[in-house]
Amino acid sequence: MKGNLYLAIDQGGQSSRVGVYTEVGELICQFSAPCATSHHQIENSAYPHIEQDGNEILHGIRQCLDKVCKQLGEAVNNIKAASFAGQGSSLLCWNSKTGEPLTPVLSWQDIRGEPYLQQISLTHRQAQQITGLRVSPHYGASKIRWCLDNYESVKKALNENSLFIGPIVSFIFWHLLGQKNLVDPGHAQRTLLWNLHRNEWDERLLELFQIPKSVLPECRFHNSHFGSLKLGAHSIPFFASARDQGASLFVAGMPESSACYVNIGTGAFIQRVSNILHAPEGLLVSPLWIPQHNRSENLNASPTCFVNELVEKSWYAWEATVNGAASAIPYIQEQTGLDVTPGEIELALQLNPEHNVYFLNAIGGLSAPYWRTDLHAQFAADLSSQEKIFAWIESVIFQITVNIALMKKAGEINYIRISGGFSKSDQVCQRLADISGLDVYRSDNADATLQGAACMATGLSANWQPVFQQEIFSPETNTDLNDRFLIWQNAMQKWLTP
Repeated sequence: MKGNLYLAIDQGGQSSRVGVYTEVGELICQFSAPCATSHHQIENSAYPHIEQDGNEILHGIRQCLDKVCKQLGEAVNNIKAASFAGQGSSLLCWNSKTGEPLTPVLSWQDIRGEPYLQQISLTHRQAQQITGLRVSPHYGASKIRWCLDNYESVKKALNENSLFIGPIVSFIFWHLLGQKNLVDPGHAQRTLLWNLHRNEWDERLLELFQIPKSVLPECRFHNSHFGSLKLGAHSIPFFASARDQGASLFVAGMPESSACYVNIGTGAFIQRVSNILHAPEGLLVSPLWIPQHNRSENLNASPTCFVNELVEKSWYAWEATVNGAASAIPYIQEQTGLDVTPGEIELALQLNPEHNVYFLNAIGGLSAPYWRTDLHAQFAADLSSQEKIFAWIESVIFQITVNIALMKKAGEINYIRISGGFSKSDQVCQRLADISGLDVYRSDNADATLQGAACMATGLSANWQPVFQQEIFSPETNTDLNDRFLIWQNAMQKWLTP
């Protein structure tokens, strides 16, 4: 096998994937390993513990890497660079000397740190001015504080100067790239401790949460040299790292500012590229591409050249989240008694209900643009099991639509690009087109995050031009859908009003 190859790791909420691509974006091989999420209801606590196993995740990635090595044989030597994309708000603590996990991975869905946020003097506006984020227990600061206060192993390691805390990417890098605690700006921001303007840990926030800076990762630019991965006898430099949702935007190269990007998987994520740090109320601002600006130094390290000067600039994403997408499946199954498969979802979406069918979706917390963690999910009265599935899917579509309307404040949006598991449903895509009034573009690529990470590994090479089969869903008149959207909005307003 001739030509340069690039390896990407995508560590997601449901699985870890490793893929190898050519410089033009053609997939050579891909392997995946599942990672389970556990939900523990804690006695005398309103907050269930939602966790994963760090060693299980690491073992799964290593298994995938071994399969890549076996599949490629001598061609593994053609891999010129690697990259990582991962869950932004999931984190864990580990021993800085042995690498042993001291805690489970606290999932991004876990909000056990909520009581800490009620005790500190930090407003949403203050947090957004510093970090680009709102105060939320989904982010790392309150989870870190919880770990420091509640795990004896963490307290002991802190006293012995052997404690590291960071997102999953930092734990994986420690094990795969040389026992250094490193992170990129996108993952760092999701701790709610990162100063987005100065690109450094914010001393005031560290003091507010009483978190020692020494336990946190060193942050490097998105296109930095994070270390080298040993694959057999071959050493592969890691030249890129990003949050999964940020990486997904680079699936075809530099993302387009006139498009809105929607990825519906465990959660639904809505993004729009901008170089403006101040977004409308209810939206977040996230680091998308914060590069090392010393061009000559970076070119000495990077395997390829920059596409153009746009890549040398800092870019951000206006961002919104809808937590209760696939993460709501266990709840929906409990409420309906049905196995919520893609087939069952398609059957439910064929319904044409003649009464009020809606779902107030607070699974994992009601996110953008409402940001409430004190509400409990509610269905409209007297719904059948299939109607509950129908209402759940439409609740995700409706909340996405509300956030897209806010993103238009950065200028007109010409179309939506959709990806993720739910995008495989024609009915989901068509409903989103109908309710938003925008064309919805769906490619045949279900691995946008993995492929986007690989593009970043190339240094955003001008040669990256993957071929996609693309479908376009154009808006159609759908009076029933518009009526249900209005009913949902009215129910939401009553629900949100104290």
